[in-house]
Amino acid sequence: MKDTLAGTPIHLDGMSIIPLELITYYHGRKGRGFLVYASKEPIGIVISSPKGKWAMDIEGNPVSLQAYIETVDGLGQILDELG
Repeated sequence: MKDTLAGTPIHLDGMSIIPLELITYYHGRKGRGFLVYASKEPIGIVISSPKGKWAMDIEGNPVSLQAYIETVDGLGQILDELG
């Protein structure tokens, strides 16, 4: 399974940087044992400052902020809390 999550915001000089993460995980039984696999990798960031809010992917390309809000769990709530 895969989930996209907003990480813990980093606050610097009136600006907030929110890391966006792709979490991949799998678990199941194998014979008499149990198998677990998990990984976490960055997919982009959202920047919130007094001048506005914008998003970019991990390569620095602009991304629609609305697209990230719709697909990344918890991002909308974090942005609401930041104002």
